[in-house]
Amino acid sequence: MNWLQRGIERWQTELRIQPVSEVFIRFVYLTLIWSTIKLLFIGDVIWGDDWVHVLYDPYGGLDRFAMLLNNPAIRPYYLWIAIPFLILLVLGMFGRHNVVTRGMVWYLYVLLHFGNVAISSGGHHLYQQLLFFHIVLFKVPDLSEGRLPSAKRLLHHLGFYAIWVEIAFMYLVSGYWKTTGDLWWSGEALLLSLSWKDFGFDWLAESMTHNTWYLIIGNYIGFGYQLLFPVLIWIRPIRRYLLTVGLAFHLMIAFLMGIADFGLFMVAAYTIFLNPNTARWIMDRLFVLRLMGRKWVRG
Repeated sequence: MNWLQRGIERWQTELRIQPVSEVFIRFVYLTLIWSTIKLLFIGDVIWGDDWVHVLYDPYGGLDRFAMLLNNPAIRPYYLWIAIPFLILLVLGMFGRHNVVTRGMVWYLYVLLHFGNVAISSGGHHLYQQLLFFHIVLFKVPDLSEGRLPSAKRLLHHLGFYAIWVEIAFMYLVSGYWKTTGDLWWSGEALLLSLSWKDFGFDWLAESMTHNTWYLIIGNYIGFGYQLLFPVLIWIRPIRRYLLTVGLAFHLMIAFLMGIADFGLFMVAAYTIFLNPNTARWIMDRLFVLRLMGRKWVRG
């Protein structure tokens, strides 16, 4: 148990992964800004008076506060939720966030998500969990001493690795349910996914007339990736190669299968696995861009 005690002590005194958290928050917020603005163009259908799905609101007690947009009397005022949500996301993109604003982002997202759950993807459901854990991603300097900074650093680490576990658990569940069917075992799942015209491109779907060797290989790579990810992600020497496969997989989902929200949400979520040095490099570049922007505005 000495290793556990040393780990807890280190988690209370240093926060090397802080840049990773900052990059993660910015990329997650960026995809949420894009997704929310896109949905606002059809906001009346998604959240407002002209809803496309049957409202279901049997909830009481605290649960009711998560289902406000399932109340017909509140739905016309969905902009009162969406606009503050976007404002907080934009401020967070510039590093203006704290435990209160992160908690508000999570709650407002819950309202919007349960208000449009009929058209949401697995990425939306995952983000609900990740945003909950991101509430405790405190910004605490390593040199700060005392019980409060130590507690914040410890909570940061717990929230940070809870996000890792949540993503790994998602793959575990997804991979497990794929094993209960026949298409992934037979190598036909990728062919059927790419030939589905409802989401992807017609020209691509029409070209998928039979199962080729490269589609079969891609099928088994995707299948194996989801089953092995919960174990392999914890092995540092192979992590970058594993994530490269995952990025290709999710970019294909976004731009070939046409499920853009899920694919891009997963790409953004992958930033939680960045090496701290890489994350620090990204944050330095973002800081330089902010300074250049200020200089340009001042003329």
